[in-house]
Amino acid sequence: MENSQSLETLAAGAARFVGKPYRLFCEWGELTILPPHMIDEIKNDRRFDFGAAASDDNHAYIPGFGALMHDPVMPKVIGRHLTKALAKLTGPLSEEAALVMETVITDSTEWHILNVNEDISTIVSRMSSRVFMGEDLCRDQGWNNASAYYTRKTFKAMMILCVIPRWLRPYIHWVLPQCREVRRALAAARKELNPHIERRERTKAEALARGEEPPFDDAIEWFAQSGSELPPADCQIALTLAAIHTTTDLLSQTMVNIATYPEIFTALREEITRVLSEQGLKKTALADLKLMDSFLKETQRMKPILIGWRRRALADVTLSNGMTVKKGNKVVVTAIHMWSDGNYNNAKTFDPCRFVPKDKEQMSYLVNTSANHLGFGHGTHACPGRWFASNEVKIALCHLLLKYDWKLVDGKVPEPVAFGMAYVANPEAKLLIRRRKEELDLSMLEY
Repeated sequence: MENSQSLETLAAGAARFVGKPYRLFCEWGELTILPPHMIDEIKNDRRFDFGAAASDDNHAYIPGFGALMHDPVMPKVIGRHLTKALAKLTGPLSEEAALVMETVITDSTEWHILNVNEDISTIVSRMSSRVFMGEDLCRDQGWNNASAYYTRKTFKAMMILCVIPRWLRPYIHWVLPQCREVRRALAAARKELNPHIERRERTKAEALARGEEPPFDDAIEWFAQSGSELPPADCQIALTLAAIHTTTDLLSQTMVNIATYPEIFTALREEITRVLSEQGLKKTALADLKLMDSFLKETQRMKPILIGWRRRALADVTLSNGMTVKKGNKVVVTAIHMWSDGNYNNAKTFDPCRFVPKDKEQMSYLVNTSANHLGFGHGTHACPGRWFASNEVKIALCHLLLKYDWKLVDGKVPEPVAFGMAYVANPEAKLLIRRRKEELDLSMLEY
């Protein structure tokens, strides 16, 4: 599948094979594209595995790319620790957002350029790392630079590998400069983190010797307790790639969309001011930002980060239509039906209020998945960190909307980029941004 024609190719396939499976070759290899109505048949069938498909597609079998291996411990860590801690994380996330935005965006009241992908990535990385790694380490410039460098080099190398025949990839990586750079970057990231891990281990040992509980409650500790086989640096990089990359993409595209529909600024700011003034900056208040939630969900509907919901068969499986999926084969449901008028009114039109609930029965929050909205996946392997991601993006938007104005550069909309099965916010996107006087001081709110 030609990368520049991804959307057109998938749309043509859906039109030609209405309600029927078909075969497709792309950077993920040979795929069986299933019609959307079959997603509910396999969404919870554990014979179809997400991790096996993702690890293969992310080249986790190549030395240096091991942090991209699907770790079965990660969903458990997220479920047992991260999601349960959401109520107490709003304060730290908000504090870190304020600090990093002051540094990255500045308090300048003059219009200046925001390099959307790069700057939002820095903001999301700092906010996430505050939770994943603690207050001190999240601001360690050496680690931040090393982990960000590894992330950039990895995605660049993945793009190169995607245009190389799959059978050649396990061999050619040894001589590809981009893959060599990934391995050097991973070694550097491990070197940066190891002294911190050693200090933490000494602190834990001293606390236990005094009969006290270790003073750590972050992702480094969660992974250690859960028995992950990955080295600590690899665990953190895996979180970076899984959480920060996707959250950056959603927040970046949301900022572009707000600039594209600037009339929404006032309504979003009024909602933030009203809800947070009454409830404080709490988890429950974030859930009541219904217009913001709808805007985010519509952004994700129009531009999911992947245009294919994928699984690999762990055994031979015969589906209800009589087709047998052989062990090892991949099946995909594309996102094309998310833009169909059969599923949404005026589906190709961006509607900020599409998901604003009219009543309780119509509620469809950003974190809710369905067969017709695959932004966070669907079924057993739906994104386990979507509740954290939702809260993190909303907190970031509260700061951005209250503290800053932004607009398109020369009125030009940076269009998202389709690359194979990836569909990402334009990596070259720029916006004009400036500081404004906020209606509400977020630092004074109760958490």
